Amino acid sequence: MVKYLDYLDNALVVTAIVAIVTMMTMITVSVIGRYFFALPIPGDLVMSEFLMVFVVFLPMAAVQAKREHVFVTFFTDWMKNDVKVVMETFGVIVGCIIFTLITAAVYSDFAHAWDVGAYTEGEIEFPEAPPRFVVFFGLALFSLRLFVDSIQSVYGLITHQAQATQSETDRVLEQELSE
Repeated sequence: MVKYLDYLDNALVVTAIVAIVTMMTMITVSVIGRYFFALPIPGDLVMSEFLMVFVVFLPMAAVQAKREHVFVTFFTDWMKNDVKVVMETFGVIVGCIIFTLITAAVYSDFAHAWDVGAYTEGEIEFPEAPPRFVVFFGLALFSLRLFVDSIQSVYGLITHQAQATQSETDRVLEQELSE
């Protein structure tokens, strides 16, 4: 199952990359059109907002899988591995619970937008349900990844095989030593 999640995570990262390149291109063309020809792309701001949802929410599970979220390690750098593992496991479990609740709320928001057929106001009326679904989908995968990580962390604690996530300083030092 983890293997399939990794494939899905990678596909969503590629989707987010395509979204950010599309957004950059659209904004560039719109700015050039606005200043040189007085013809901006209609609805470019709303489309940028919708594309930003892809950029932010789709890669969240991949970032969690690689443990590349921002960690504040000022107080934990001096602790032993076992203590760090317990703290990380607790954090992942709490995160799983919180993000599962947030995912349920976002699904409710998506379902409401879908049911009423909500549209944006402006030059072009875009449906609101698709980007709300992307937020839900990204958060659902993030919650699933946190759940899988919770199980792996608890298993690692039980078997005493868990390793704490390296701090950024340790990662850089290890990379420099390997070169």
